[in-house]
Amino acid sequence: MLATALLAGGCSQPVDDNGEHRPADARAASGTDAALRLYTDALSVITQRAAFATADTRQVVARMLTDYLGAEDPYSGFMTRDEYAKYRALSKGSYGGVGMDLERRHSGETICYPYARGPAELAGVRAGERLVSIDGTLVAGKPLPVLAALATGAQGSPVLLQIADASGATRRVSVTRSRVDAPALTLDTVGSLQVIRIARFAPSTRSEVEAALARWDAKHPVVFDLRGCGGGDFYAAIDTAMLFLDKGLPIVTVSGRDGARLYSSTLDRTPRPHTPYLWQDEATASAAEVFIAALTGNERGVSIGTQSAGKGSRQDIFELADGSALILTTGYLTAPRGLAFNGRGLAPMKALAAGAGTAAYASATPSTE
Repeated sequence: MLATALLAGGCSQPVDDNGEHRPADARAASGTDAALRLYTDALSVITQRAAFATADTRQVVARMLTDYLGAEDPYSGFMTRDEYAKYRALSKGSYGGVGMDLERRHSGETICYPYARGPAELAGVRAGERLVSIDGTLVAGKPLPVLAALATGAQGSPVLLQIADASGATRRVSVTRSRVDAPALTLDTVGSLQVIRIARFAPSTRSEVEAALARWDAKHPVVFDLRGCGGGDFYAAIDTAMLFLDKGLPIVTVSGRDGARLYSSTLDRTPRPHTPYLWQDEATASAAEVFIAALTGNERGVSIGTQSAGKGSRQDIFELADGSALILTTGYLTAPRGLAFNGRGLAPMKALAAGAGTAAYASATPSTE
């Protein structure tokens, strides 16, 4: 899968999904002296003797890093100095976007999930279609923050997207950038069900869920619609899960080079008495999977739908000395009971057929407690 990039425009902090910016540790990044000497020697020979090589060593290094990281991990990548500068600039001004989340799959494909009535949807982009290029730049091998920067620009300006449908047929779609303020959480009614729809986890998600639950009709089950939720704020998912968990229950473990860290519920109060129903599909990923796994793994939730995306990893951005940056997977997530879901996804407790619509989800959900 899967990493998600919000291409909504406006101001956004330059951080990756579930990640944060921090300076690279030069000692850890350098490797052994012998390896560095070998690399420098090879680079010198390539740029001086190879008939096909460019004389710009920065381009050669960028290509090597891009190819290596892309081959090892679909969520890791390299940003040039210019790409990273443009990405960071998104937080310093008012820009227009295309109103679309992007999903990076394990295959390396980039999948589109446009917002309802947003610029991309109005231009004809449909959920589940594959993004091929942005203004002529192929997206293959490009980190999601780079794609966010490419798609973002002056409000009212056009951007040309090349899109592939399920059959593989491609078409070009011109999208007019605009400022898109898509809510991360909305309340909806599906038949007799009250539904909390989470499009992405944000710092305000826990408080918004608390406010909704305070007004909840106790006769109705709590239903979370997490279909198409590509993740968002890792810590917001943890905080929101705590609303339904007893103090001390495990939520998620992050394992990386520095060891493993367990995140547990810290709320010193009685959790919600009702068992939530959690709607998921193949585009439910990352922080949304953390939330679902925390509840179902502690027997505090019932998941309904299809296998989730399986994006159980954490990425961080490391700025390098010349202003370029690395996006690296720094940890893998394990759900309660030792469930590792990266690359596998979460199996629903109540399975529905692939492509099931909202009516099927509602039918599989009890209408009363």
